[in-house]
Amino acid sequence: MEVSVKSRTTIHILACTVWLAATACAIPVNAQTYISAEAVPAIDIVGPANLAKIEGIGYSNLELWTQRLLNDCHIVQNVIDVLADNRAIKTVVPYLNTSYRVGAGGFQGVTDPTYVFTMVDSGPVAVSPADVFVLDNALGYALNQDGTAQFSLRYNPHDPNDFSIAYGVVTFGGALTGEHAQQFFNYLGTIDPALWTGTDAGFTQVNLQYFGQNDSMLFLIGDVSTMEFENGLYQAAKTTPGATYSPLLKNGKPTTATAGAAFPGNDWVASPKGEGYLSNLVNPSPQLLSGLAHLRQQHLQAVSNLLSAINTGNVTHYLNNQFKCPQ
Repeated sequence: MEVSVKSRTTIHILACTVWLAATACAIPVNAQTYISAEAVPAIDIVGPANLAKIEGIGYSNLELWTQRLLNDCHIVQNVIDVLADNRAIKTVVPYLNTSYRVGAGGFQGVTDPTYVFTMVDSGPVAVSPADVFVLDNALGYALNQDGTAQFSLRYNPHDPNDFSIAYGVVTFGGALTGEHAQQFFNYLGTIDPALWTGTDAGFTQVNLQYFGQNDSMLFLIGDVSTMEFENGLYQAAKTTPGATYSPLLKNGKPTTATAGAAFPGNDWVASPKGEGYLSNLVNPSPQLLSGLAHLRQQHLQAVSNLLSAINTGNVTHYLNNQFKCPQ
C-alpha cells in the first residue's frame, strides 16, 4: 500500500515527537531559544489614551483576551501557517520543536501577557536561527508591536542577528501564574527601581525544560552594571519564599550567563506599513505579504472590539460571552 506524502510527513513528525519526549531530560537547558511577542498593540498604533484604557483592565482580563486570541482565533498558529505555506520558514514544526503559550512579560515597570515560544535550537530537529528571526519579525508585524524579543540561552557568534547579553533566572518551586510573575517584578522594584522601571529592564516567563512548566522568570540585563543586576535579582529571590536565583558560583554568590538576543521592531510613525519588520523577511512573495497583512488587520479589529467593550463598560461580559474572532 502506498503511503501519501502527507501521511509520511505525519509519521515522521510523530516519530520525532516520541524521540524528543524520550530524550527531553537529556536536552541541555541551554539548547532552547525563546520568542516573546505581545498581543497588546504598540502605543503608536492605538495612541496613549487607548493604550492606557487597555492596560487599565488589569492583567487577568488582558490574559483572558490574549488566550482567546490564541485558542479561539488561532492568531499565533495562523502566522506560522502563512509563513510555512509560503516557504518563508522550513524548520518550525509546532509540537515537535516549537511550543507556544501565554506567559507574562515585563518591560520597564509594565507586565503584560505575551506569547512565549520555546524552540529547540540544537540536534536533529532544531529550528534554524534564520527561521527564528523570520518568525519573530512576522509576529511583531501581525501583532502590531513596536518591538519583540528573541533570546537563546547560548550565544551563537555565527548568528548574524544575535548579540551577546547577560541574563539571570529566578525559578519558583511550582506553577507560576502571570499575576505572581507581575508581583515579583513589582517587588524587585522595591529592592532596586533600576531593575524594574529602568531603561530596558524586563523579564519573560519561560520554561527552562522544553516539556516543563513556565516556572521561571528570565531577566536580560538592562542599563545597569552586571554587579547591580545580579545582586538585586539575587536579593529579591532570596527574600521571596519558593524562589531561587541562577546561575551561582561555587561559593554561592550570584553571577550571570550569556544569552544571544535580538530585538526587532518597527517605528509605526516613520514606517506605517511595517517596513521595519517586513525588511527582515527573506524575499517575501506577494502572497506572503498579503497573508500577513490580512492577519495584521484581524489583530487591529480584535483591538478595536476590545476598546469598544472597554468604552461601554462591558469588558467582563464581552470576554466571557460575546467575544468573536475577527474575519
